Amino acid sequence: MLKFIVLLFPSIIGSVFLNAQEIHSALQLRNSHLWRGIEVSAGLVYTGDVHLDYKNFYGGFWAGGNVNGSYKEFNNYIGYRNKHLTLELWDIYNFSPDASYNNKEFFNYSARETGRFWDLRSYYFISEKFPLVLSWNTVVFGRDRNSDNTENKYSSFVSGEYPVYKKENLEVRGRVGYGFALNNSNGEKNNFFAKEEGFNEVSLIISKNLTIEGYKIPIGIWGMWNPVNNNAFLQFSVQVYSF
Repeated sequence: MLKFIVLLFPSIIGSVFLNAQEIHSALQLRNSHLWRGIEVSAGLVYTGDVHLDYKNFYGGFWAGGNVNGSYKEFNNYIGYRNKHLTLELWDIYNFSPDASYNNKEFFNYSARETGRFWDLRSYYFISEKFPLVLSWNTVVFGRDRNSDNTENKYSSFVSGEYPVYKKENLEVRGRVGYGFALNNSNGEKNNFFAKEEGFNEVSLIISKNLTIEGYKIPIGIWGMWNPVNNNAFLQFSVQVYSF
């Protein structure tokens, strides 16, 4: 079954590419890469994305790295969206040189050996009048294992995000996220996102478009607190291009 899914994943992306109606891409520069209460990388980080849309479906690639080469990541993803619901499956492979897991075999899909993980994501937008976004995300395969490497933990992250302020081209969004494992065996408490279950992300995200000689430059400021791991981070970002 797993081999079938592995073969199906690139086939779906290929089909979207062949039948795509629109191509989109973006490149950002950041002082760090933050994700679900975690600082994945610090220093000058670049992140890029290219994806193709076909009706309600899309598929593409996302990559990130930093200037000294200590952080490297390449992901594939497919998705579906309508007015309220978005569903995505991300095949995430972080091959940073100092990784403590298998970071040298991109096509290794053995659950006990692989260095990648699959992240199943869902988002639900309530309405224009009440623009709350609810999200449930679960690591369904890969290096989210118990200490004996016998079972998947199925670490999950649920969140709610709401625009607390919006005026012209300035927006401030607040997000609260809770991390836990659906299958924590051997008396373990940790999950993929934190050392134990709890509210591992409280974020305040500010975005604004700067206009210089008619050219719009989106910038962002992201303050993220992790009460479970007792740390906090501040990210600055600028979008170099998008289409």
